[in-house]
Amino acid sequence: MNKRQRKYFGKAAILAMVAASIPFTACSYLDSLLPHDPSDDDPIQISSSSKAKSSSSVATPSGEFQTWYGYNGEPQIQTGLANDTETAGYWYSFSDEMDGGLSKILWPVEPGNEYSNEAMDPIINHCSGLCGTYVLDKGSLMYKPYVGVGFNLVGEKSFDDSSAEVGDASSMGGVCVTYASDIPISAEMRLGEEMDASIDYAVPAVLLPKSSGTTKRIAWQDFKQPAWYKGQPISGEEAAAHLAAIIFKFQGESGSTGTFNIAAVGPYDGCEASQFPIFRPTTQVNPPDPIDPPNPIDPPPTTNDFTTWFGLDGIEQIHTGYDVGTETSGYWFYYGDDIDGGKSRIIWPELLGNEYNPESLLPVIEHCGGVCGTAILDEGDLYYQPFVGIGFNLAGNNDDGNVATADAAGMGGICITYSSDAAPTLEMSLGDHLDATLEYALPAVALPKSPSGTTRFIPWSSFKQPSWYKGKTSYTGEQASRTLAALRFKIQASAGKYNFNIQEIGPYNGGVCGVTAAAITNKVKNR
Repeated sequence: MNKRQRKYFGKAAILAMVAASIPFTACSYLDSLLPHDPSDDDPIQISSSSKAKSSSSVATPSGEFQTWYGYNGEPQIQTGLANDTETAGYWYSFSDEMDGGLSKILWPVEPGNEYSNEAMDPIINHCSGLCGTYVLDKGSLMYKPYVGVGFNLVGEKSFDDSSAEVGDASSMGGVCVTYASDIPISAEMRLGEEMDASIDYAVPAVLLPKSSGTTKRIAWQDFKQPAWYKGQPISGEEAAAHLAAIIFKFQGESGSTGTFNIAAVGPYDGCEASQFPIFRPTTQVNPPDPIDPPNPIDPPPTTNDFTTWFGLDGIEQIHTGYDVGTETSGYWFYYGDDIDGGKSRIIWPELLGNEYNPESLLPVIEHCGGVCGTAILDEGDLYYQPFVGIGFNLAGNNDDGNVATADAAGMGGICITYSSDAAPTLEMSLGDHLDATLEYALPAVALPKSPSGTTRFIPWSSFKQPSWYKGKTSYTGEQASRTLAALRFKIQASAGKYNFNIQEIGPYNGGVCGVTAAAITNKVKNR
């Protein structure tokens, strides 16, 4: 294939997938999710071929969704909604790693092409579809483990914004899929990060039965939100008008293994040329022992003495265990976009300062049970989205006043409990010189917005440099942890007001985040 494959999916989209992890348990709900085949009293809906332009918020079709057949060897699905980034319709995979799971997909051949190490071209050519072996491992999860695959309908919002754009897929009438799977598949509608978060990730879904090979046609009306959701409802038809991605999730008991193959996917009236039998991979798997599961945390290369920080304790300094002897590590600082012409700022609920430092955040911590405030994002003269952030140094300052770095590999990663009205980013700063060398394309992980509060355990391996970075010097999250100067919690979004509260932070290895029952709402005093 000569088609250039730039990027496959945005970080925000991954996080939304990770967050929607509650298994389907109610029998009545499972029954209601089973798809039905078209009949005389349920006519097939033909996709529209009308031409339309993209609006600023929801893309509209410029053509029909063309059924994708894996046996053709095409890596890209022609969705009819693709934007100019050319990132729509490429398959990607995801897992429960963000929340502490150890599940994975074993591919029958190595993925990758000349443009991306994650390209699925070799797998599609090998399987006549997208096939693999799922290995479900709960690790430290509190729910059933999962993996999945999916694709974006419109693509990334822009070359500078990797979050998924939404489009109006109503004219598809629904989805057809030809597949084989050893366990039921949850077919889910992703509505974009903000919409997914606003409905607590209770996205419309359909449970497809396990099968050695079948085609199912699911009308948009058959997609339902889970029974546990009690918030503002959204129907499958409504979701179709605001659709970012379609995903297929494999979720079950820890220790489960099996194979799958997505051989075709298209609009409701598609998949008519599907071929059978469907190829099944024969990857050998050593499943985890269901009686004595493996330790979810690999032994760290070094020990760590990082003590989980709880804002409710009213203590300003985080005991990182990496101080260079100046006792300057672990103190919270804040920063903004003013150096580039932005006018963003943070409104604090209390006046800053104590007897030692006029910028001390101790009064805020005592007031909020964490570091809380209201981010006022104002782009000013910026040419990118405005931001503010807070952070702390791991090792503190050297005797010369410069920020020292630490080998924090033994932490294994980070755990954090926070609330935020906007989706924040956790960044790994490697010191002024190295940050500049990397053009400030720091290893980072996107977190979901959570106004009510959430806890995340994030391994160093989840921290990635942004996809736009093409420099010669690159760092993985694991490499960055060996020379870590600071951790930063950044809020970058459209102009507006966003409340946040960081209540707990600790190491991935041995951290005990999640003790705080619920994030405290930030109430800023009028001054």
